[in-house]
Amino acid sequence: MKKYFFTIFLTSSILLLFNACQKEKNPQPTPTPTPTVNPYLAGLGDHIGYPAGTPYTLPPVIHLVSDIRGGYYSKSSVIKKNKSYKGPFPINLIPKNWVYYGTGTYVELYFKLYNTLTTDTLVIIPGGLIFCDSLDNDTSNGIYQRGFILQNDTIYIHAHDTAYVVLEAYCLNANLSASDYGAVYYIGPVTSNPNLNQIVTIMSAKQYPFGHESEIQDIIWNVTDYGQNITQQEIQFLNNLP
Repeated sequence: MKKYFFTIFLTSSILLLFNACQKEKNPQPTPTPTPTVNPYLAGLGDHIGYPAGTPYTLPPVIHLVSDIRGGYYSKSSVIKKNKSYKGPFPINLIPKNWVYYGTGTYVELYFKLYNTLTTDTLVIIPGGLIFCDSLDNDTSNGIYQRGFILQNDTIYIHAHDTAYVVLEAYCLNANLSASDYGAVYYIGPVTSNPNLNQIVTIMSAKQYPFGHESEIQDIIWNVTDYGQNITQQEIQFLNNLP
């Protein structure tokens, strides 16, 4: 009887071990692949993520001495709500020392740069540079439109002096809010998007395209929001600008 039960026990153990080995040999289920997103569209249009590009920093002798604000005209309403406001800008509207640079549509960037040198100097804000809403991260596009610098902007700053800079910029996200004083921006990358770079290259030798901002904005949105390549017709339009 003991031999009989031992035989049954041994047989059951072998079967359990065999089944376990068989299960271990079964391949694990293949995870569902994640759709590949064009990395050059990250952060543009409705695409989530940080824009692709080369990091840009100001020269070490130039200090950013204020927030980068997305607007000026609505500042008075901020002051009314907060009597203790101590922001970077004077209370009076549109002081004479603000200087506008470049062209753009829905994004204006207000900030101050201080020259630490004992001599006058120039700062070049490069075409292709992107300014991002400070709420941006890898899972959200933030609230405000990213600003795109179309052409190099040269800023002249006297020795030990402060430049009051207003950069005009184009919009890279049609469905986000236009910039205003409540938007705080930071300096992003110089874009590596091939289509945007082509636009910047064509415009690098051009005059500021005053009067053609809306057409240029449409071309940019075709790239960023509709995922299209720049067309020959659009290239011809840009090439024909003075």
